[in-house]
Amino acid sequence: CGCGACQSCCPVKAISLAEEQDGFSYPVVDEDLCIHCQKCVKVCPELNPRFENDSQPQCYAAYAPDEIRMESSSGGIFTLLAEDVFSRGGCVCGVALNEEFQVEHRIAETKEELARLRGSKYVQSRMGDIYQKVKKLLQEERLVLFTGVPCQVAALKGYLGREYENLLTADVICHGVPSPGLFRKYVREKYGKNKLASFQFRTKEFGHNCNHCIATLKNGKRMVGDLYNDPFEKAFHRSLMLREVCGDCKFAPMPRQGDLTLGDFWGIAKYNPDYADPKGVSLVLVNSGKGKAAWERIQDRMPFREPVPLDFARKHNRFRSKIRVDENRDAFFVYTGQMSFQKAVQKAFGEKFSLKTEAKRAAKKLLPQSVIEKLRK
Repeated sequence: CGCGACQSCCPVKAISLAEEQDGFSYPVVDEDLCIHCQKCVKVCPELNPRFENDSQPQCYAAYAPDEIRMESSSGGIFTLLAEDVFSRGGCVCGVALNEEFQVEHRIAETKEELARLRGSKYVQSRMGDIYQKVKKLLQEERLVLFTGVPCQVAALKGYLGREYENLLTADVICHGVPSPGLFRKYVREKYGKNKLASFQFRTKEFGHNCNHCIATLKNGKRMVGDLYNDPFEKAFHRSLMLREVCGDCKFAPMPRQGDLTLGDFWGIAKYNPDYADPKGVSLVLVNSGKGKAAWERIQDRMPFREPVPLDFARKHNRFRSKIRVDENRDAFFVYTGQMSFQKAVQKAFGEKFSLKTEAKRAAKKLLPQSVIEKLRK
């Protein structure tokens, strides 16, 4: 799954991560260095999954104050948790887009550093030595909030090998992780690596949805991508460039890996129209006693917090192992080695891809009417 726990735990540094043609990294073992201690096997979340949390967690729709929500992808609950941890002398580990436009895990000690960890990044993150850093902080008796996709939370737990009372984990509802290598190719070809100033994988300029990205160039020009005009958006939403294991994920169902689960509450208007809000609504699962304590500490800062049946959340969000992966996925990764990213996307979709079909998909995702009309035309 590319979590990197095996590399981090190897006592003789016999394991490295190598990027393959699909742009994902996979472990490679140096047999000359390997001492066959089996530690990598023991910590691997795929080989030794552990399911210890509540299989019927409490489920909520909630959101933070508007000033936090407008800087967040969904309802801003992550920020409330992070600020509570900071107030108690702790630190937060999450995902950032670095200066080279690579997605990586890093640690924030202040509210100012937290800004880079907010917002969705639709690329598999690079873990580096983050597990070692988190363990050191825990051993120093620092409070740590660790966030990541479920397999990364499982990997951290496997690496640590024991429970730490000063560790709080939150997994995000994950559709699957796109390729880091292909994101680099997309950025280089569409914007030019040295011309890009910032990149947002999501924006609320068009309401609460995940169908628009915004690139800002160093000359000040803003380029908005959507399902109509951007190849990365098209490929991501059609599951064309996900890691293979994501198509059948053992960590997506309950019980979840984190003490809390955070995500967008897609479809909440179907349960109660009054719960929907264009600024974003979070889905929160309280999976453990530790998660419940953290949830209760921040509830006074939430202007909205209502319980929702777990079965409803299951129907409208990814809490199942298998998802549909585009049938041309494997061919697409071959194409990307032969042509531009945009041409590879177009060739992979072929005649299956049509603006009429995308208009229907967009309407289902509650895109602004102006965008829907643009697609229909």
